[in-house]
Amino acid sequence: MASTNLLDTKTLTLNEILGNGKIYFVPQFQRDYSWEQDNLDDLWNDLLNIYSTSNEAHYMGSIVLQVKGEQSDKQFWIIDGQQRFSTLSLLTLAIINKLKSLADSGLDTEANRERADLVMKQYIGQKDPSSLLYSSKLFLNENNDGFYQQRLLTFRSPVNFSKLIDSDKLLWNAYQYFVKQVNELFKTENNGEKIASFLTKLIGEQLKFIQITVVDELNAYTVFETLNSRGVELTSTDLLKNYLFSLVAKSSNDLQAVKIQWKKIIDAIGLKDFPVFLRYYLNARSSLVTKDQLFKSIKKVVKTDQQVLDLLDHLENYAYTYNALFNPEDELWLNDKQLKEDVSSLILFKVSLCHPLLMVAYEKFEFAEFKKLVHGIMVISFRYNVIGKLQTNEMEKAYNKTANKVFNETITTATLAMDDLKDLYIPDDVFRNYFELKSFNTSNSQQKKIARYVLYKIESQLENGVKTDFMVDDGTIEHVLPENMDEHWSSVFTDEEHINYVYMLGNLTLLEPKLNNIKAGQKPFEEKKEIYQSSKYALSKDITGEEWSIRMIKHRQASLGKTAAGIWKR
Repeated sequence: MASTNLLDTKTLTLNEILGNGKIYFVPQFQRDYSWEQDNLDDLWNDLLNIYSTSNEAHYMGSIVLQVKGEQSDKQFWIIDGQQRFSTLSLLTLAIINKLKSLADSGLDTEANRERADLVMKQYIGQKDPSSLLYSSKLFLNENNDGFYQQRLLTFRSPVNFSKLIDSDKLLWNAYQYFVKQVNELFKTENNGEKIASFLTKLIGEQLKFIQITVVDELNAYTVFETLNSRGVELTSTDLLKNYLFSLVAKSSNDLQAVKIQWKKIIDAIGLKDFPVFLRYYLNARSSLVTKDQLFKSIKKVVKTDQQVLDLLDHLENYAYTYNALFNPEDELWLNDKQLKEDVSSLILFKVSLCHPLLMVAYEKFEFAEFKKLVHGIMVISFRYNVIGKLQTNEMEKAYNKTANKVFNETITTATLAMDDLKDLYIPDDVFRNYFELKSFNTSNSQQKKIARYVLYKIESQLENGVKTDFMVDDGTIEHVLPENMDEHWSSVFTDEEHINYVYMLGNLTLLEPKLNNIKAGQKPFEEKKEIYQSSKYALSKDITGEEWSIRMIKHRQASLGKTAAGIWKR
């Protein structure tokens, strides 16, 4: 490719990609090998399908290459595609192993040894006459290349598999997987020519790639952002890591420091959750960023080594707050009982769009103001998310707008922040309307937890603020109209009425296990209400009347709604 071209696109076979002395390098900061058995199964099944359908072409997706140094037509960085390159090399080694086995067993020995050597030279590399190591066509990243060159390419088993890093274990497992599959496919086949042809004709010629070649890193990453590749994709996290590391690579000290800090952040957050955390970090400080815009957004503002160091410092600081929002026992909350309870509630509600605001508020607010804001957002979340079940699009925009004001310090107190979020606060009359229609299917574990939470909160209010932890107390949820109707209850409620009202909050109460499991059950309401009077729970003692009907369930639910409006209030 001429050096003046910014981008070159071709459709090539594997044979064409590996031919003419081309050498490929995985950037040292690229992710480690990560294919697991599901990925291997998919590839192998595709190959078997080609094998059984007259060798039809099979497209393996796109690969993105960047020219390396002066050798623009011979040496390339693999920006996207290293998982497939690595895996196909392991499959090739398994086929070579099969040919060697045939030779070692005395089957057409000379021809099969020659076939193995030719395949090795064409697809893997040539042996250096002095070191007897292979001059590889593929060099993996800094973590995997040593194992790949010294063990896999020389067909030597690891000395101690258990001591390998996880990605080297995956490399070895993938090689062993293909050894097993190749042996199984050719278990009755002793024809080395046919086995070699499986690689050179079927895999080499029928697997096709869209090869995109660029001349510089910026173009490589720009191209990549528009592509989706087969298998375990290079994520925005990988892109960001590669980009940040490249900005500081000129200084070995800075690079080492950045690598350590990056690992600390990833270990704290988790690789899978990092894109969400990064998005929330950005949304706390700027306009809304979507998942697809993460890498581009960072690239716009981080262009120097110092900016890399600053970014990682900020991410590390925010990581502690982010993690603490998922853990009410985190030391960040300083054993504050009310704050722990509010954080626990947000976790129970499974709300997180408020996290950008809470992360930046923890940084900017005094602790007392931060605590007030957490409580206020808990109330908003209960009204808006749990009871109202309203759409979250507008909620995310509102939290982003307020978070930006907190970051810019135009909002400095919880009261001002809550005023800014007033559109998310469902007013009492609307809240009570939603509440009167609310049911929780207690056969669903998540809904059952929330139902217990609501009932215990109301119980505390009825008991003049005496709090009982719904996660610790052994009280059970009692359905006045039972979940399974007997003949008596079927004479009172139709099947349709039972479906519509059995999980309404007005039909639920709290009861001690011994009263619920043994005494209450499916008993008629006349007998149940006597049992309720012996309960320690005010919610049950308050259940009276001559009969249990739809009217009674609605009336009780409306009453609970009025109590709830006073509990979950700004």
